[in-house]
Amino acid sequence: MSTKREAEAEHPAWFDDPRFRKADLHCHSVYSTFKYFRIANTRDSYNRPEEVYRLAKERGMDFVTITDHDSIDGCLALLDRNPDLDDFFISEEVETWFPETRQRIHVNVFDIDEKQHAEIQRRRENIYDLHEYLREERIIASANHMFQNYRMRNSPRHYFEEMLRMFDIFEVKNGAMTSHHNRLVEDLMAVVREKRGAVSLVAGSDAHTLAPLARVYTVAEARSVPEFLEKIRTGACFVWGVEMGFRMLLSDVYRMVFKYYGSVLDWKNPEFSGAEKARHLALAAVGAPFSAAGVPLAVTTLNYLKQIFVTKTVGQELLEHWEGDHEPS
Repeated sequence: MSTKREAEAEHPAWFDDPRFRKADLHCHSVYSTFKYFRIANTRDSYNRPEEVYRLAKERGMDFVTITDHDSIDGCLALLDRNPDLDDFFISEEVETWFPETRQRIHVNVFDIDEKQHAEIQRRRENIYDLHEYLREERIIASANHMFQNYRMRNSPRHYFEEMLRMFDIFEVKNGAMTSHHNRLVEDLMAVVREKRGAVSLVAGSDAHTLAPLARVYTVAEARSVPEFLEKIRTGACFVWGVEMGFRMLLSDVYRMVFKYYGSVLDWKNPEFSGAEKARHLALAAVGAPFSAAGVPLAVTTLNYLKQIFVTKTVGQELLEHWEGDHEPS
């Protein structure tokens, strides 16, 4: 007998209907580096771009993109080796900040080129500068996992209304986030839609390993990539899929740990010199006792609980505020 979660994860009746096109709008490749420990060659993913593309297609995605952290190198590498792909578009996940509070925000930008990427990277230190450029270029951009990095540095109302002022597209289902977080963002956006209309809701797996890839995705009636992206711009799309949940998320974290140690033991990797490989191995050896002592488990657990705490703390206040007689500014 299948569980409710397993039943929800099964393909819906419309999955093979050619009118409905699907894309996982948030996933990573080996070109996403873990910036806090880059000296040891840590990555946020060890998926090769070709693997991401192949598996996304095998799992029923009609269109494919890769949203590496502040990088389009994975997209360019894939297109360099496969220049005729007409179902792939270049994207990235941009880390930006509110200048007054240093509140960190992640924004996915879709269907960009190398020149736009360079300017986005130049402006990303200030979310207002970044927003101005995205608006000038009419770049399709989604605000990702809205409360993952929320640190209470400004009031929930001010933070939320600033995000609404800058963005019309919001990621309401992220496969790596808790269901509490996703449900809150989706509930808030339902109220916002009722109050002010135009807002688009998108989804992605946020896959850093291959297991969760294309398990959460965005759907729209479209015949081509440009038409699909225009449906996202106008909000004529919907989201589908089920979050990983804590156990699968934890297994994903440990897959990453094992992949990391496998990478530093790969002495045939031509990407690094012998000296660099020796440095990576030495730093990996220093970190091994922490991994063995359960640090990845502790960090993942604390982050998961923090998501639940933050969403419960700010959620009720925001919902009551927006469900009342509040008129958006």
